[in-house]
Amino acid sequence: MKTSTRFYLSFSFSLLVSYTVCQGQEYQKIQLKDYFESIEDKSNYNIWRTDFYICTGIAYAKSLGKTANDFAVFVGNHHSWESIKGKGLEPAVQILNGLLNLYGNGKFEIISESDSLVTMRSNRPYKNYFQRGPIFGVSVDEFESCIWGHIVIMSDLIGLKFKYKIESDQIVSSLELKK
Repeated sequence: MKTSTRFYLSFSFSLLVSYTVCQGQEYQKIQLKDYFESIEDKSNYNIWRTDFYICTGIAYAKSLGKTANDFAVFVGNHHSWESIKGKGLEPAVQILNGLLNLYGNGKFEIISESDSLVTMRSNRPYKNYFQRGPIFGVSVDEFESCIWGHIVIMSDLIGLKFKYKIESDQIVSSLELKK
């Protein structure tokens, strides 16, 4: 008798829980849906969000009397390319290619390469964020000195030398194995 009582009690409890859950779903007014229509929309939003956080970080550094370059040093010393250390130029070039191609309008190409030096060219796909002027008081020049400056630091920490030069709407950069 104890077994059948437990069974009926458990069964009744399961029915009650199921009924309660189902009832709650019927009265839910807000039906969740995917906010973005495509993977590209999600990617573009995430890139925008990351870039705005970079601007937020620079703005905060400036509020403390620091510069965009100071913030780049902070970021460069706290982020890491340690996982590609000693693996040559290709992994770093692939990372740069990936970073630029995350933008819907990002372009990246290799101009020349050897075993110890790769020269690249890319556009400035984030530049359109600054069409109306600074973001949180951060100019496109400050933004770029931070994003490219921290890559200089991260590269240096793993035995690579990264250089970049902004020429009109393009960035010519190079990665070289340090001797």
